[in-house]
Amino acid sequence: MTQPIIEALNLGKCYFIPPVKSESDNFLDKILAIARFSFSKKQRVWALRNLNIEVERGDVVAILGDNGSGKSTLFRLISEITAPSEGELIIRGSVSSMIEVGVGFHRELTGRENLFLNGALLGMTTGQIENTFNEIVRFSEIGKYLDTPIKKYSNGMHARLAFAVASHLNSDILIVDEVLSVSDQQYRLKAIDRLRKLSAEGVTILIVSHDLALLHELCNSAIYLKNGRIEAQSTFNALYEEFYKTEPKL
Repeated sequence: MTQPIIEALNLGKCYFIPPVKSESDNFLDKILAIARFSFSKKQRVWALRNLNIEVERGDVVAILGDNGSGKSTLFRLISEITAPSEGELIIRGSVSSMIEVGVGFHRELTGRENLFLNGALLGMTTGQIENTFNEIVRFSEIGKYLDTPIKKYSNGMHARLAFAVASHLNSDILIVDEVLSVSDQQYRLKAIDRLRKLSAEGVTILIVSHDLALLHELCNSAIYLKNGRIEAQSTFNALYEEFYKTEPKL
């Protein structure tokens, strides 16, 4: 039997929250406030807890839930931007992610340099990157700014390059958060067509989007998170009927 490409076993992620800052100007009060935080073991917030997930190769999965439900934290864990606090996360393939504008890029490097950097991080050789280089540049529509440091890019330019790189570098898993919202409508439609093509080619896609029609068309399954835990896991249509039919809210 083929193993899942993504497998989470009792996965959890917690963050330490600093105490309220002391309003006192007294130096001793400030030192005591720092000491209380340093020795405290209770200032924790669980963003995710007890997640058990299996995603099969080629699945297109919608990650659903209200703001603060843990969607972005889950994406950060799968992208290895942060490490789990408990449990185990097994990824059986390469991951390319677009979870927020700027992640995965070095601001001081040019678009060209970041393209090669991202490919190298995915384990691709220089030759493999060069084979897809022209296609990525055409798709991103930033050709004349390719050798400009990306710190000078607009959010829309940044998003176009990020999506072009993430969706063309032959990764096994593509993660897309609601970052295409900073792009214009024409490029957004172009990106959606690209996702359809990747889905048809068997790439595993995890996606968060406010576009329910897009999720309905692309996704064969869905995971609904609530307060950092899995509330339900089924087909997208089944979860839409249960959670979004009367009042859509992602």
